[in-house]
Amino acid sequence: MSTSTQAHTQLPRTGRPERVAGPLLALGGVCFFAGGAIHPGDSGGGSKVSQLHEMLVDSMWYPSHTLLLAAMTCFATAILAFRRRDGLGSHMATVTGVFSVIAAVSTIGMTLHLFAALGADGIAGGEKTFIYHVQTWNETITDPLWGLGIAALAVAGGLTRTVGNPTTLALGLVGGLAYSLASATIAFTDRFDALFPLASLIGIWAVVVGLMMSLRKARSRGAVSAPELDRTETSS
Repeated sequence: MSTSTQAHTQLPRTGRPERVAGPLLALGGVCFFAGGAIHPGDSGGGSKVSQLHEMLVDSMWYPSHTLLLAAMTCFATAILAFRRRDGLGSHMATVTGVFSVIAAVSTIGMTLHLFAALGADGIAGGEKTFIYHVQTWNETITDPLWGLGIAALAVAGGLTRTVGNPTTLALGLVGGLAYSLASATIAFTDRFDALFPLASLIGIWAVVVGLMMSLRKARSRGAVSAPELDRTETSS
């Protein structure tokens, strides 16, 4: 009876990280997809300063970036929880460790991005203010790093089948690279702006992988609980 009780007590503790990571990753995917879908655009004319001003004063700026901030928070928290899982292996431990740092920095960056609209009046006349430069370099550095981090996580996780599988790998890789390239160049050229819709694949990847994690954990708990129940009844 004591052996059965010990195994039953340890199960929730070892299963908790991935059980939390799956739903958080899926929720982050939904928020990322929705935030990108309602992200304000610009007319495509004028200078980059005037294009940014158009977006900053758009009524959808705050709803869009609130969702994107929620997405990045969910991603960061999910990976931090997932890193506590046993048996990750040295390669995945390294990838998730690096991405955890990138995700934390990018969440701070998205917070600055959200409140950049407070400086909209300063660039109304086309002037490159301090807020404009912060916005430019924030988006040029942190967002591309986050996109590359997603791509690396999707590839490493897909190949090891710890975060998705070889099929989901393509979604995260293409979405991450598209987001990275579009974000890195948006402040300087319109050439790659068309890649932003393709970046929505990150949201789809996160939802699919998050659901896979949750279902895997549910099956694992079910498979372990049945033998433990039999042993409890036998001991009794």
